[in-house]
Amino acid sequence: MRPSRLWYWVGALFPANLLVSILLLSDNPDASPGLIVGGILTPILTFMVSTITCLIVLLIRSSRLSRQRAERAQRERAATMGVPMGAPVGAPAFHPAYGPPPRVEIPAKDIRPRRRWMVVGALALPLGIVLGATAFGTGFSHHQPPEHVSQVVRGSGTTTFEVTEEQTGSLGLFSNAESDEEYRFSCALDGAGTPRFTEKVVGFSHEEWRLVQSATFNTPGRYILTCDGPPDLEYVIADTDAAVAYDNRMLAGVGVMMLSGITGFVVSLVLLITVGVKRGEHRRRLVREYQARAHQARFQGHHPPGV
Repeated sequence: MRPSRLWYWVGALFPANLLVSILLLSDNPDASPGLIVGGILTPILTFMVSTITCLIVLLIRSSRLSRQRAERAQRERAATMGVPMGAPVGAPAFHPAYGPPPRVEIPAKDIRPRRRWMVVGALALPLGIVLGATAFGTGFSHHQPPEHVSQVVRGSGTTTFEVTEEQTGSLGLFSNAESDEEYRFSCALDGAGTPRFTEKVVGFSHEEWRLVQSATFNTPGRYILTCDGPPDLEYVIADTDAAVAYDNRMLAGVGVMMLSGITGFVVSLVLLITVGVKRGEHRRRLVREYQARAHQARFQGHHPPGV
């Protein structure tokens, strides 16, 4: 019978993908935002795809098995000279002179709902995924660079910069060092109000610049950045608004992608189940009606021997 039961193995994609995501994200504090988002979303999307695939296979196989059982029951009914399925009320027992019960083939175009709704149901999930992925990608298409507040320090050196009232809570230390190279340099702030570096709230990078730490300034004024490191590294104090905006867009993109994917999954699931059940019921009703009309025509045009 088609489709084969081997299609049910598609359901194994979800636990396999979940295991891979766990292995990639566990004990990996330096995972990039893209890897984190992918490790969370791909198991969800894989679950939806595998569920829809298994559901489609189940509906098709159940429909064909139901049709085979109905045909087998009809043949057994004819063999025992019973009344054909769908015969009029009060009709006499089936007689061999009438011939075997007619085999009814229902044209697919006569069955409602149309097959196109099955196609719509099957496409709802991938369409939702594509729309969500498009929205997610569009949110990062306008990646703004951090606005420098100080001069760039290369290697070891110092620079003096001004901090305004609006900038006191939105500055950070950026560097071209990789995440595993932070041990190669050290930076310090000097000025009024005891400025200091604190742990960054969000991760962010743009081209060669990567946010290393957030900077806390209690009052506006003139400050000094002092850094000590190898000559190939650079450091700068810059605005972190771009990092916060990036983080907000990432969260919004993930939310839109998940909402779009879940909506597509629900629509696909509801359409496939509803259309599959309705088409099966409508086909069985048409079969009964066609058989009843065929039996009525035979009953009126022929008489059993000796009657």
